[in-house]
Amino acid sequence: MKSKIKYNDRKRVDSARKDILKVIKPGDVINQEGDFKWYQFWLAIGSKAIQCHQKKLFGKSSNWKDTHTMMFFDEDNTFSVELPTTTMKPLEEYCLSNLSIYRLRLVSLNLDHMDMMKKAAKDMVGTDYDIGQLLDIAINQILGYEHQRRLTIFDFGRKKKVCSVGVRVAFEYLYQKKFCSADSQSGKWLFDKLNPDKWPEKKVDHFHGTDVEATSPAHFANSDYFCNEFELIARFQDGKQINK
Repeated sequence: MKSKIKYNDRKRVDSARKDILKVIKPGDVINQEGDFKWYQFWLAIGSKAIQCHQKKLFGKSSNWKDTHTMMFFDEDNTFSVELPTTTMKPLEEYCLSNLSIYRLRLVSLNLDHMDMMKKAAKDMVGTDYDIGQLLDIAINQILGYEHQRRLTIFDFGRKKKVCSVGVRVAFEYLYQKKFCSADSQSGKWLFDKLNPDKWPEKKVDHFHGTDVEATSPAHFANSDYFCNEFELIARFQDGKQINK
């Protein structure tokens, strides 16, 4: 939960910001757990729903508590799909939250890659957060569609995204522009194959990849359930680095 009083402590904020900048790199994924104001009850309810879905999908021994996903570009620009609209915000606005940093393992990101992902992110900046899409995803999970989003009851705009979906879009845009080949059957980069050591054989045999719009924060936190696309770099709580 975000505390305004806490963020008014400039010394504390500056210290946290500097410590995070020592380990974070452009293109890193930031997952947060429950970063909202006390009166935003709708976010509290939504967060609990996300956690329940993720716990059901990945299991109680997985990393299922994260409820928000962002992409770091630089100290002044972190891409975040949030209420009321998608934005780029500075590190100092969230550096005291309960956060985890994940890094892509599939390729080493360079300046050209970052420019492409930043373009994709900026194209989404200013769009509304899609609560309807979040409801669609929740309904799909209730009906058992774990990795595919088959219903669009509440989706009123194609450009609207939920937090983790927006970050996935930036990665998939880079893949389409730089790495996708004719051999790619699904045309998707992330969470496209299951790790047989983590799933029942029946699920592995019938898996057809994770739809972009079915991506949750826990997908980034549990990439070992897929092809180890990401690695955990560090965790921070109240501005202090804690054990992984």
